[in-house]
Amino acid sequence: MSDVRRDDVIAMLAAFGDRSPEQVPEGIDSMELAWLVHQLEQRYGNGFDDDTLARMTTVSGVLRVLGEQPEPR
Repeated sequence: MSDVRRDDVIAMLAAFGDRSPEQVPEGIDSMELAWLVHQLEQRYGNGFDDDTLARMTTVSGVLRVLGEQPEPR
């Protein structure tokens, strides 16, 4: 999923809580993470194990994890 950009992640997070992208902080709380994972699974079909989710606590962390994921088929 290396084609997912920072702007994409921020846009998905902004949709949670009806915020503007500028209002999305670097840190991701548990509710935002649940929303984001749901959005990613809907779009790309990949699931994430608990160890991977634990690394997704910031926007930068999400991008690192997504860069490591295999491309969807």
